[in-house]
Amino acid sequence: MDIQIPAYAAPIPSKNMGIEDTRRSVTYHPSIWGDYFLAYTSNVTVILGHDEQECQRLKEEVKKLLAATPDYSLHKLDLIDAIQRLGVGYHFETEIENSLKYIYDTYHESNDLRTCALRFRLLRQQGYYVSSGK
Repeated sequence: MDIQIPAYAAPIPSKNMGIEDTRRSVTYHPSIWGDYFLAYTSNVTVILGHDEQECQRLKEEVKKLLAATPDYSLHKLDLIDAIQRLGVGYHFETEIENSLKYIYDTYHESNDLRTCALRFRLLRQQGYYVSSGK
């Protein structure tokens, strides 16, 4: 019985062959992107003084909005959800924690499924035990 070795198989190295002889040469097409992303530098990370002041002003505005919204309302839950989904919740950790603690401590039962589900998810994400049953 004769064993056939496919033509595309790499040759088995022997004592007479060097490393260059054992590797097959593969020529890949150059990337359509070239080296664009290797040399890319972003100036977005640099925040100018005016932009920093604007960020601080907006943070204070959101803090005031969080403080002004009643803790038991659906609007407060929506606001906390939006802030966390935008990825800026770390700026308002204490305000969010205080609001969710109040919501947890003073439970108001709701017949609205959306409100109940949002309250459940936000409290569970924050680490509070909320029963999934009635």
